[in-house]
Amino acid sequence: MRVTEQQLRTVVLAQAIEHVDTERMLIGQAEIDDATRSAIAAARERGVQRVDVGDIVLDRTAAIVARASGRDAAIAALERPSVRLQWLARALPLAALLLGLAIDRIANAHRVDLLSAPLLLVLAWNLALYCLLAYRAARPPTGGERVMRAMPALCHWVCAPSARAGRRSLTARIAAQFHQRWFAHTAGLFAQRTSGVLHLCAAAWAAGIASSLLLRGLVVRYQFGWESTFLDAGHVHAIVTVLFWPLTALVGLAPFSLQDIAATQDFAGEGVAGSRWVWMYVGLLALVVVLPRLALVAWARWQQARLTRSLRIDPQDSAFDTVRQGMPSDILVGLQSSDAAQATALHGIVAWHAQQGVVHSAQGDRLRFVDAAGTADSQPVDAVLAWGSVPGGAPVPPAWQAAPLLELRWQEFAESWVLEPALFDRLGALLPRHQPALGRLRQAWVARNEERFETSLQALAQHLRAVASLSAGGGANDHAARYAQQVQALDAVLWSLHGHGAVPQGPAPSGPHGVPARKADGTAMVLGTSAGAAAGAAAGAKVGALIDIGSGGMTLGAGTALGALLGGTTAWVLRSFQKKGAAEEVLRHIAEAACTRYLVIAHQARVPVQESARLAERWCAEVTATVAVHGTALDGALKAGPAPADPLLPLLRSMLLGVLRRSFAQSGA
Repeated sequence: MRVTEQQLRTVVLAQAIEHVDTERMLIGQAEIDDATRSAIAAARERGVQRVDVGDIVLDRTAAIVARASGRDAAIAALERPSVRLQWLARALPLAALLLGLAIDRIANAHRVDLLSAPLLLVLAWNLALYCLLAYRAARPPTGGERVMRAMPALCHWVCAPSARAGRRSLTARIAAQFHQRWFAHTAGLFAQRTSGVLHLCAAAWAAGIASSLLLRGLVVRYQFGWESTFLDAGHVHAIVTVLFWPLTALVGLAPFSLQDIAATQDFAGEGVAGSRWVWMYVGLLALVVVLPRLALVAWARWQQARLTRSLRIDPQDSAFDTVRQGMPSDILVGLQSSDAAQATALHGIVAWHAQQGVVHSAQGDRLRFVDAAGTADSQPVDAVLAWGSVPGGAPVPPAWQAAPLLELRWQEFAESWVLEPALFDRLGALLPRHQPALGRLRQAWVARNEERFETSLQALAQHLRAVASLSAGGGANDHAARYAQQVQALDAVLWSLHGHGAVPQGPAPSGPHGVPARKADGTAMVLGTSAGAAAGAAAGAKVGALIDIGSGGMTLGAGTALGALLGGTTAWVLRSFQKKGAAEEVLRHIAEAACTRYLVIAHQARVPVQESARLAERWCAEVTATVAVHGTALDGALKAGPAPADPLLPLLRSMLLGVLRRSFAQSGA
């Protein structure tokens, strides 16, 4: 991901702040989370469908640094390029120029030595450096890495002198972490800038020396020549010929003859001839030092511009793990199943949790499901979810083939809402990069299920209190009508809560199918063709609240039997109302009926037909036994009243969760 130098600086500074300020003293975690959410919202406004770290990193880090900079001036200074370094880069070439102007004043101001040691040293140093640069260009040495590691320390010393006085302060530690991360990204850029400054200093130094020779020639008459204890005119002529060869060969100046060299021995040359020697030295400095160094400055500037344009950050780098774990994720899961009934039921489950087809968490995570059929199969997904009924050789859409495959049986996830968190646990193991987001989505999913369960419990409690308050006086028809109204109200609430729409108005079950029901003594019995069963079926039809739960392949399969049970419940309540001292039996039976209705409606279109008969029989036995165990507690809770905290709610919660967990224990509830 390409970034500008300022953007990179902001990103690195934000990383340093988050890494060092673990206690969130400078900027709070809530502010960091708010910056993340704002950046995600901005990315989605730009049309980004699946937001990743790269889509939010710039906006997020800018917000974090802006808040931190407003509270600490030292952090604000780190956000901007160092003024000290900028002034140092300008001051060093100027200092080198002034040094070059003054260097010849150290020797005799009235003499120009053909064999001047300072001038020969300058030329030799630059020629040696050119050879070293050529060698490095042909074969870069590994030893240069030591110099690169030393550069951050040097720049840190220049940029943050205040940090040295307080190493233990939070700002100092942030500054140290920032410089370490900054030079990890920009070591090459810093090297080119340093190289450009040093080449410019060398060119300025040589220009200063040349300017010194020319300026002093305006007010001083040079004595020029040479003197030596060991060299004669022939030796000096050979040296001068080699020394000034670049000028004579490239510019076409006349070389010095042996007679010229001999005539200047012991500084005998002066006047107009002396200016020739000065210009020769000036030209040599320009040709050997100034021009090559300026060319190297231009090369360093070009390299600097190239490196600046190629600055990048990798959103998948481990440095962004904290951001990745804390930021919301957009997760797309492909669904593959050959069972149309399962697919329809699954869409119903997801639709209840989703808003506009997307499951959201409070932190902004999004989970979407797409089918293999239609246009969605051309979109890459994060994972493919295949139900157990899919044949092993079922083709996977080409766009999905790179995604990991998760095979999940219906009984492991969708048979009951208490099993649904298993989907997120399995996806988290399959997609470790999205584990934090899936954990938050799991919490949101479970919280929504808990909210629905709590509302169902409140409806059950209201129903039990309303039915328990029915007077024992009056006719049977009056009791039937009032009880019918309460059952209809309960069914409407439960049916709506579980996303089934309006309560179906089907015919009463035609006959019993061996479903256990309670006898007066609380034991289980087989509901046959007794008068009680017939009355129950008739009352159930009159009430219009018996549930026809058939829905194709996804059905409890025991709708007739459960309907007969609920009809028998109505008959039992009607008959019990006519008995004296049967209040406890009525209470227990209406509790059984209410709990059974919740179990049936909550699992509408969930249980496979092959499991329905076993589960229906188990529920009948479980509900009967559970209500019998908690009968005394139910009676006490009803007498206690609903205020201030209804004691029926925790009791019903414990009862129903116990039934659900025991019913689906083999599936992993």
